[in-house]
Amino acid sequence: MKNMIRELLSSEKDAADEFPELLLGERGPYLSIAIWAILAGAAVFMLVMLDTPMQTPGRVYVTAGIAILAACAQVMYRYRGVIPALRLLAIGGWLVVTVSGFVTEGIRSSILVAYPLILIVAGWMLGTRYCLGLFGASCVALVLLAVSQQTGLMDVSLSLSPIMVAFVQVMVLLISAVLTVYLLKLFRERYAEVTRLNGEIEVHLKAVEKREGFLRALLDNFPFMVWLKDEEGRYLAVNQAFLEGFGWPSAETVVGKTDLDIAVSNLAGEYRSNGLAVFSSSTSKPVEELIEMGGRWRWCETSKSPVLVDGKVIGMVGYARDITDRKATEEEIAKSRNLFRAVIDTVPVRVFWKDRNLCYLGCNEAFARDAGMAHPKDVLGKDDYQLAWADHAPSYRSVDLAVMESGSPRLSFEMEQTTPKGEVRLLRMSMVPLRNQENEIIGVLGMYEDITDEKRAAADAKRANPIS
Repeated sequence: MKNMIRELLSSEKDAADEFPELLLGERGPYLSIAIWAILAGAAVFMLVMLDTPMQTPGRVYVTAGIAILAACAQVMYRYRGVIPALRLLAIGGWLVVTVSGFVTEGIRSSILVAYPLILIVAGWMLGTRYCLGLFGASCVALVLLAVSQQTGLMDVSLSLSPIMVAFVQVMVLLISAVLTVYLLKLFRERYAEVTRLNGEIEVHLKAVEKREGFLRALLDNFPFMVWLKDEEGRYLAVNQAFLEGFGWPSAETVVGKTDLDIAVSNLAGEYRSNGLAVFSSSTSKPVEELIEMGGRWRWCETSKSPVLVDGKVIGMVGYARDITDRKATEEEIAKSRNLFRAVIDTVPVRVFWKDRNLCYLGCNEAFARDAGMAHPKDVLGKDDYQLAWADHAPSYRSVDLAVMESGSPRLSFEMEQTTPKGEVRLLRMSMVPLRNQENEIIGVLGMYEDITDEKRAAADAKRANPIS
């Protein structure tokens, strides 16, 4: 008990400093109402006493003192605040009660009730120092009252000895003070613990709110649709791109729902079954699929992955990127390539192109047949040493290098070629440098036609008609 009292007395803080929200703020007006009630009660009691004969002047003075104290406390509350008004009420109330004891009835039950009440209220509202201070002052007042009555200085009759009554009242005050200090200590400890926990919770909530805000900003800045579902397939979070893509006004209209709630009926079941199948998989692979979005069919690249915590699947995260425009571009490129392939495969000449290392980048079907290959793709990456005309490779490569170094084409020159069957054919060839968009030479483009039969026919005609 000594340590507890010493600890409480050593603190410079009172109740208003340690838990101001319980005394100040919105609770302040309650004090004003209580003061008005005291003032009104004193006025009514004064009127009753004035209308009652044989009233002692002491009671009138005490009642007037209570009214004056309440009026002063109301002024103090208005201009100085709650705590100064409480201090005035505690000290002033104690003085009024003490004066009442000396000028009216001495040590009686009214004192017995008033002193502990003032002591308890002062302890809870103003702190331990006020409680113990009023306890000491009250004990001194009771001793003086008892001595005055015992010696006859006060003409007040009691059924018990004034010393005995004073002793009983001191014991009541002591019990009130001890209980007040003990309960106040417990309350402060509990309140401090609750305040600490509330502070930690508030800090944690602010950290969570900040983290959620950061994650929300991060999700909303992704250039593609992102969503998170729980193990039941319910949406937990979606980003702004998801809302815009599917035409939903806000995340609140989606969160908590499944695909059965938000997708068109003929697709909802498929979406849900595909999503639930992800939970049994530990990997994800992007797939391209058609998705109905806001009444439109769009090509999307989607990927879905299970979310694992301690090896347990708790949800799924997915993203979808609209690739409709890319697919359209790819289709256009494919059409262009097919058209280009059709053109070079139709022309009656052989066409090929090489990189700067003189490896083949492409050719038409006629060239592939001459090389002994079934398809043009079988020629890709090979050089002349790997084809049927390997014996002519040095001469071919020298021409290629000369065209690339000079940057000038070489047109309509004749060269020999060995076929896969071992035949030697005569070719009329043209070679031009192959350039990129920056006009840099990146290889050579060549074409040739087989003129073996044409040369033989001319030679036969010349032999048949030597005069011409």
